[in-house]
Amino acid sequence: MTDTRTLLQQPYHHPQAVKHFLAHFGLVPRTPGLTFLENILSRFSALPYENLSKILKLNRHFLSLERIRLPEEVMEDFARHHLGGTCFSLSYFLQSILMQMGYNSHIVMADMGARQNVHCAVVVQLTEKKYLADPGYLLMQAMELHPDKSRLYRTPHTGVEVKFDRSREFYQLYTFDRQTIQLRYTFCDRPTPIGEFTGHWLASFYQGTMHGICLTQLRPDGLVYVHDNYLQVATPQGKRKKRLQDDYYDVVSQLFAIEPELLERAQLAMAENMELEQIHGLFRPKTVSTTNQ
Repeated sequence: MTDTRTLLQQPYHHPQAVKHFLAHFGLVPRTPGLTFLENILSRFSALPYENLSKILKLNRHFLSLERIRLPEEVMEDFARHHLGGTCFSLSYFLQSILMQMGYNSHIVMADMGARQNVHCAVVVQLTEKKYLADPGYLLMQAMELHPDKSRLYRTPHTGVEVKFDRSREFYQLYTFDRQTIQLRYTFCDRPTPIGEFTGHWLASFYQGTMHGICLTQLRPDGLVYVHDNYLQVATPQGKRKKRLQDDYYDVVSQLFAIEPELLERAQLAMAENMELEQIHGLFRPKTVSTTNQ
């Protein structure tokens, strides 16, 4: 039986997960190109950004490499429970699909302000052009990376600008609506070696963003975001916000089609995980973040 560490070293060795993904969404392999890439990204956007699955897996394998969710588990959890993952498991799965389909792609690490290497995305090379695909931010369209021209894109919930800073040799990704523009993250177009990526992935389990339940999903009319009992619906016209009270389980379950039992289990597991962090000297002060990790 192949262990987790061996499988991690081989992102192209997840044929069953890729086959499951293609069959689930009715995709037929085609010659690698921009149109097929857009089709893959469109289907992949159905997988929500959520940390329930990550919190539950950490609770079962707190100090073990087995806490990582590989593509087979991610796809099975989506098919059975409508779960997805965070940027690490989603980006790794997406790259596995792209590699199986013949695309030249690599994972890049990104910084969010002073927090280094806390986000990741996939860069795809097509002939003479490169494109960014970011499942962790649910920016599920191919965004061209051009060192001489900034690129503007429109998603169901926000505008996106990608531009290159020549003085520091990195790209900057901004989101904007009618009221605000925000720098979300910066990254260098440097393929991240799998060992380095694995280290950042493992470290991500002990960050402050694991101290709160977070779910985000892209809809045709916008983006739905839940952080603990805070609900936000974002569209290009702006954001609607609400505090969830006694209706928390009902609302979240209906919005994301996730069983209330899973939400309850994740909340209990999160409290246990924070106690284990203190026991093992891994505790981090709780941070409230409106960005995906």
